[in-house]
Amino acid sequence: MNRNRILLILQAAACILLAVLLAAGAIGIYLEGAARRAEDPLAAIYTPENVSRVLSGVLPVFLGFLCLLVLCLVLGVKDPKDGRPGKADGPVRPEADMKHKGMIRAVLVVVAAALIIAGILNGSALDVLVKAIHICTECIGLG
Repeated sequence: MNRNRILLILQAAACILLAVLLAAGAIGIYLEGAARRAEDPLAAIYTPENVSRVLSGVLPVFLGFLCLLVLCLVLGVKDPKDGRPGKADGPVRPEADMKHKGMIRAVLVVVAAALIIAGILNGSALDVLVKAIHICTECIGLG
């Protein structure tokens, strides 16, 4: 097995693990909140404390996934099926274009991560969480 294939498998596994952890965390918060709501019908289910507890457990996996993603972008790792002649997207591009494309992607991932961290630090994540809770509980009718 070559390096590119191993990195692609690790990236896919990290993505699946991240999705499973987030889904399990959301289900856990809901079940815990539903039990509290049986005692007190006005109790909040998705409190910032519960969400931060779940996200703090998922954060190391997310950061590892981001590091792996940046590594794959910098090394130019891609699916071997991509870029073959005969695909609908046209002919294979020269390697120089692909290196620039990988560097641009890596820079964009780093900038996006920096902006997400800045938003978390200035309290915007809590505002988004509160708005999402209100949308779910008022419009859709959850909880």
